[in-house]
Amino acid sequence: MTKYLLVVLVLASCISPGAQAQDAEAVFKLALRTAVKNADGSFTRSQFRREWDPAKTAVIVCDMWDAHHCLNATKRGAEVAPRMNAFLKESRKRGATIIHAPSSCVEFYKDHPARKRVADVPKAKNLPAKINDWLNWRNAEEEAAGYPIDHSDGGEDDDPKEHAEWAKELENRGRNPGAPWVRQSEALEIDGGKDFITDNGTENWSILELKGIENVLLVGVHTNMCVLGRPFGLRQMANNGKNVALVRDLTDTMYNPKMKPFVSHFRGTDLIIDHVEKYVCPTVSSEQVLGGSAHSFKGDDRKHLVIVTAEREYKTEVTLPAFADAHLANNFRSTSWTLFGSLSRRESLLSGFGRRAMPFRCEKSRHPMGMLHGIALTRTCGEGVTMATWETS
Repeated sequence: MTKYLLVVLVLASCISPGAQAQDAEAVFKLALRTAVKNADGSFTRSQFRREWDPAKTAVIVCDMWDAHHCLNATKRGAEVAPRMNAFLKESRKRGATIIHAPSSCVEFYKDHPARKRVADVPKAKNLPAKINDWLNWRNAEEEAAGYPIDHSDGGEDDDPKEHAEWAKELENRGRNPGAPWVRQSEALEIDGGKDFITDNGTENWSILELKGIENVLLVGVHTNMCVLGRPFGLRQMANNGKNVALVRDLTDTMYNPKMKPFVSHFRGTDLIIDHVEKYVCPTVSSEQVLGGSAHSFKGDDRKHLVIVTAEREYKTEVTLPAFADAHLANNFRSTSWTLFGSLSRRESLLSGFGRRAMPFRCEKSRHPMGMLHGIALTRTCGEGVTMATWETS
């Protein structure tokens, strides 16, 4: 018996390294971004790293309809769909469960294998109370904070003339201009052999439990409405114990810049993402799974502002992001970093180091960067800054 046992162990040792390497490559290595509330009521942006087992991870696609009553929302949905599809394909390849949730369109898929598969899922024995309810707020704290944008008008940001023409086109297609969705976007592939289709809270939860899902990544639209509130949305997942994260570059909001706080549509989306990170759950970005760069909409022409802090005495990790939000957000998309990285020609760097003199240089041209009251400002270096570095003297 000992001889046979040794043979088995030798074979296992020969096979394990490759299998382990493959498993390690499949793992979702995520940097989850959140906001931590301080004693004085302010928030500090924070990031923590986690590794999620794909076998215990689901990606839920929220309301990526084929058409919307808002023309601009329809266009943005079509624009983000290819990147979202790539995210789904890679997640599926790694072993994650994909759940398509096109609310009120499930009947369209009644004969689809991914819909029929749901019928074979046993009803979970641990169904949370009110799992089929829409949640307006996660808790009293979020309700007290309220939304950072006013979407009481429905959030449509169409030009009135274009909106009227779109409504007429929908009528000509035989669609209801107020609710023209029939199916999920055709740009998102549904794997009939693996995926699930449901917009029902009980069915969704039962799938998660059957598959042993602990982690949920949520993509789709619209963040300030369905993504947060649906029975399969962020609030329900967070309240019921799932490790849930919004994929912040694979979403959009319903926000009209003519409503408070009178910022651009894309800045409005940023504010909702901030709200999610403060009161609901962390967020991640698609490049953490796909590589490359995060998705950004063509209409969002803001430059990317990278904020770096390197001291604790003056709490610049709180004050600099707040400064950027208050004074720079209409012209810049901001990201807070703790380490330096590559900067493209459309990126700028804002950093705070207290009273410490930090000489900067551009690696490409070694052009010195300006220093002003503890703030380092980048300047164009040839074709653009490729790397910002600092060193103490």
